[in-house]
Amino acid sequence: MFQLLKNPKFEFMKRGQTLLLASVVVVVASIGVLAVRGLNYGIEFTGGTELQLKYAAAPDVGAIRSTLNGAGLTSHSVTTIGKPEDHEIYIRLAVTDQAGAAELTGVVTRALRAGSEQPGRTDLNIADQMTITDLLLSAPGLPAGQAADLGAAIAQRRKEIAVYHSLEALQEIPAMTPEALEFLGQQAYVGPLAVRSQSYIGPAIGQELKVKARWAIGMSLITMLLYIWIRFQLQWGLAAVLALTHDTVVTLGLFSLFDMEMSLPVVAAFLTLVGYSVNDTVVVFDRIRENLRNRTVPGFAETINLSINQTLGRTIITSFLTWIVAFGLYMYGGPALHAFAFVLTVGVVIGTYSSIYIASPLLVLGRRWITLGAGVERTAEPTARRAKRVRPSSGRA
Repeated sequence: MFQLLKNPKFEFMKRGQTLLLASVVVVVASIGVLAVRGLNYGIEFTGGTELQLKYAAAPDVGAIRSTLNGAGLTSHSVTTIGKPEDHEIYIRLAVTDQAGAAELTGVVTRALRAGSEQPGRTDLNIADQMTITDLLLSAPGLPAGQAADLGAAIAQRRKEIAVYHSLEALQEIPAMTPEALEFLGQQAYVGPLAVRSQSYIGPAIGQELKVKARWAIGMSLITMLLYIWIRFQLQWGLAAVLALTHDTVVTLGLFSLFDMEMSLPVVAAFLTLVGYSVNDTVVVFDRIRENLRNRTVPGFAETINLSINQTLGRTIITSFLTWIVAFGLYMYGGPALHAFAFVLTVGVVIGTYSSIYIASPLLVLGRRWITLGAGVERTAEPTARRAKRVRPSSGRA
């Protein structure tokens, strides 16, 4: 059987309290960062509109941002999506109402098509089915029914290929006739881009999603507490939940520090992080409980140290392989997965650390407090009994 480490004997608990104190300082610093910088919420939480554009040629993201700024659209986010050869752009814009979102879409497309427009002619990459049909109804010799069918076919074909690169691409449409193609060559043209999709999220929905996201993370922590309480002890459950809280707060602090955008996939990443961290902690706790039953070594701290060493190889292999996948997504997953992968890449490291230097030292501290409290009660009880015996004799005197 493969073993990464054979009989490791690291003294983890020797520096446990020192690192626990350092972790408290880091948590306080993370809370300070969140208080000062806050979180950069995406349109899922704040409300807004998003556009997915398909370009016929490779787009210049910097030029697109400059164009939008020049059109007065300063609150925007522009990224590429998919493969570079797909020529697709993703634009997010802040807007407060749905009517404004529809108007904003027109402003964006007009700004990005500036310089390529041909007055008096219809852009087949932007025009909707009704506009194309109305244009074909004016074509000589083309019946109204055939014009409607052809308009629907042109719009449907654009959905399939995303963008027309030239008018010659219309020849592939089965309903196209030479007369209609000649007419479109005179009255229409293909612009540089097409709108693949557009959506709007209202601010009320965004606030509701924000509340639900907080509830999801909070309820997951409470559920973990109940699970570990039932499987182990309440003290162990509290130690695990404090470790999970440490992981979440520190990762959120780094997320805020690097100005990442909070979105629904990022919330899913935090929930994944909570599940991963508690799994690693439960493995260590299970070994601790087994060694306590077997009385492998004397002393509670020594038992914890032995248990961490026994599970260290498994922890390193699991965490490292998970981290490689998360880091690969962070480096090569593209802008759409950047924030999601960042949470997992950072969180796996923090979660592995907390299982050893947060949850385990908290168990030691908890055991000491319980032992100290029990010792005080045992010492106080005989003293109280002696006092009761002394009081009657002193009363007779």
